[in-house]
Amino acid sequence: MKTQNRPSDIFYKMLSFIRFCSRQIGVDIIEEHYKINLNTYFVIAAIIIYCLCSVNTIRKYIATDWTVLLDVSSPISCTIQGLVKLMSALFYPKLYRKLTLDIGKIYEKYQEMGREYEEKLHTWNRSMKKLLIGCAIVYFVTGLLLLFTPVVMYVLKGERHLIWLCEVPGFERDSLYGYWVNNAFSVICVFIGCFGLYAGDVYLIIFLTHSMFFYDILALKINDLHKLIEEDNHADRQTELVNDIVEWHQYYLDFNDKCNLLFFWTISAHIICTTAGILSTLLIIMLKDWPGAYSYLLVCFLWLYMYCILGTRVEISNDQFCTGIYDIHWYALDVHNQKTIRLMLTQSQAPRNITIAGIEPLSVNTALKITRSIYSLAMMVLRFQTK
Repeated sequence: MKTQNRPSDIFYKMLSFIRFCSRQIGVDIIEEHYKINLNTYFVIAAIIIYCLCSVNTIRKYIATDWTVLLDVSSPISCTIQGLVKLMSALFYPKLYRKLTLDIGKIYEKYQEMGREYEEKLHTWNRSMKKLLIGCAIVYFVTGLLLLFTPVVMYVLKGERHLIWLCEVPGFERDSLYGYWVNNAFSVICVFIGCFGLYAGDVYLIIFLTHSMFFYDILALKINDLHKLIEEDNHADRQTELVNDIVEWHQYYLDFNDKCNLLFFWTISAHIICTTAGILSTLLIIMLKDWPGAYSYLLVCFLWLYMYCILGTRVEISNDQFCTGIYDIHWYALDVHNQKTIRLMLTQSQAPRNITIAGIEPLSVNTALKITRSIYSLAMMVLRFQTK
């Protein structure tokens, strides 16, 4: 019974849940012989159909109402980032699988190295579980708000509002039948969007959070090295442990490089599309009437800051690695090991931060810059509107 509660077992259980979510949209890329299946084609077809409906909506109303561009651009930004996340999974399935299995091997290896390591891995699992549940709640609540707001408005006030501001060709929103058909189509889109975006986000969460967890293992390794130095009679063991610390640091740097490669387009599309979604939704609130705008605006800000907070935590982890290496009692080591530590210190001066399109760091500071820019643009539009 005790073996069922080992850190690796808990991690693989969480991974099974993640794979279940991915399987529903046809991207269970952890499967060894993954192939595109019917679920994948269905999701891609739904995205294409929604984009075509959006184009048709613009064609239909652009001559008389230019704000239809806002109606379409707000939800379409969510669709584009979902498509990019899907394509990323389809382009890099082997890399996704390798990184995931590597994390599993870390759990299997370090849970055997003593109680301190095992307790730290349990802490990782608890943190991961909270993040996965929190992210799921955000998507679930947002989906419910988007779906039920028009229903409540219809029941209480008799007003007909679309869930998404997009029309299916041949079904007019002004007719009762067309109103329900368009909302039924929106229900399908919201379900696919929430489920698909969550399935895409959990992989980013699992990789970036473990990237910042890796310092915990480094701290334990350094503590073990200091214990050997105090004993002062294990020179060979000290060299072995120093080399192990160097390998762990190299693995951390390589892991961050792979995350940058894996999520280059995902993060870039997420930040750009979320920013566009926030701006267009704010303009809709100012110029038009869309009850679901407030729910969508809330989740866009949550998306923006969730990613940027993860990026900031990776930056903090880089600083922790650098500080941890400085804290090694290098002066008590032999000359060969001192040179090894010096090389590691040199490498730690060039941290591997997660970036947005290789230009801006993924950080809360960047999110604040984006928020200030959105605020400035919104105030400018509001000032022109009141004149």
